[in-house]
Amino acid sequence: MKKFLSILSLFVAIMFVIGLIKLAISPNTNYSYPFLNAKLDYLKKHPEYNLYFIGSSKVNDQIDSKLIDEKIKGIKSYNLGANAGFNLENFQTLEYVLQNPSFKPKYIVLELQDKINITRQNLKTERSFGAFNYENTLFAMKFQKEEHDYKQVVLSAASFVLNVFHFNKCHDERTISNAYDISVDQKQGFSALEYSVVPRMKEAKLKEVIKTRLEKYHADNEKHVPNKILVEKINELAEKCKKKNIQLIMFIPGPAEPDAKKLLVYQNVLKVPVISLVNPDAYPEFYQYENRWDTGHLNEKGSRILSAKMAPLLEEILDKK
Repeated sequence: MKKFLSILSLFVAIMFVIGLIKLAISPNTNYSYPFLNAKLDYLKKHPEYNLYFIGSSKVNDQIDSKLIDEKIKGIKSYNLGANAGFNLENFQTLEYVLQNPSFKPKYIVLELQDKINITRQNLKTERSFGAFNYENTLFAMKFQKEEHDYKQVVLSAASFVLNVFHFNKCHDERTISNAYDISVDQKQGFSALEYSVVPRMKEAKLKEVIKTRLEKYHADNEKHVPNKILVEKINELAEKCKKKNIQLIMFIPGPAEPDAKKLLVYQNVLKVPVISLVNPDAYPEFYQYENRWDTGHLNEKGSRILSAKMAPLLEEILDKK
């Protein structure tokens, strides 16, 4: 028995070392999302796109690239959004773009988030812990230490170990029979929620959600402080982009989350411009039932309104370059 345990321990140690080496050589190989991969493969073959949007479903389902292009001369944009693409996943996508010469963006618009926590749901998924390479893990642990959330520090380290072994094979997304659908090329990456399997929230419930979220947003009078580790990370990414002659722009999309004011404090501490569309008083359209799909997302009509509102703000930044 003792000999068996020794052999087993040695085997586990060897596999762990192999995993560490593999992750060091190819830090992005364990993160897999068929729909996003289809988008990236398409972009490699189409260098004419000069602006990329990177973010979560609030980008994927809400930024109409074709409408943006119609309103800004000289821009050909592509929506590289991915549902449930949060900080670590988006950082990994951005790094992948920067490291691959097939991509030719002049501008990258990155969703500004502070969604780094490991939850019961994403700890179970291969895709989520696949984002925990060396760089992302170090960032996540520093971020959580700055937040004094030591449980999350431990969970980040655990996710790194899971990534090294790459044990879990549970998918956190619906099976995509053909990841290369019309949104990849014909719609320039934009995928409105009307064409998804996500049902629209019932009217009475959705109106109540909108009301409650607006109340929470306006009731938030806390003096929020930016996490200095996130500030350093975004500024570091901006420098990497600059070395590639790419301008990085941060984006806070509407509709506002209850804690959206936490993100607004980053506007004055980053070295890059920030576009914000979360103010309910400035953008009341995002809080009307006819423009919403569910708790935190717009429908296709609302997405076109958001894209139209964003275009002049984006154009102003590009004109200043």
